[in-house]
Amino acid sequence: MSTMNPRVTSFAPQFLVDDLERSIAYYQKIGFTFGVPWEGFYAIGVLDGLELHLKEAPKNDADRQHRRDNDHLDASAALTASRRSTSSASPTV
Repeated sequence: MSTMNPRVTSFAPQFLVDDLERSIAYYQKIGFTFGVPWEGFYAIGVLDGLELHLKEAPKNDADRQHRRDNDHLDASAALTASRRSTSSASPTV
């Protein structure tokens, strides 16, 4: 008998932040590394193969609400599944 063992292989949330530089500094303290921000408003950090997307968002409450209402917040995840045999016999697939 074999069982499926799904495993998360990537996860990339996007966080809207008030201050991109301050947010990058915070995440660097906990181990993320960042490339050069795109046009000063968007940066991607990496830690142990995981990505963190930071986007400096408008500080206007109406603009932020519009982004929330229209699904402008995003996270992306990928899964892989492997088969693991639970007996000494070869599994039939």
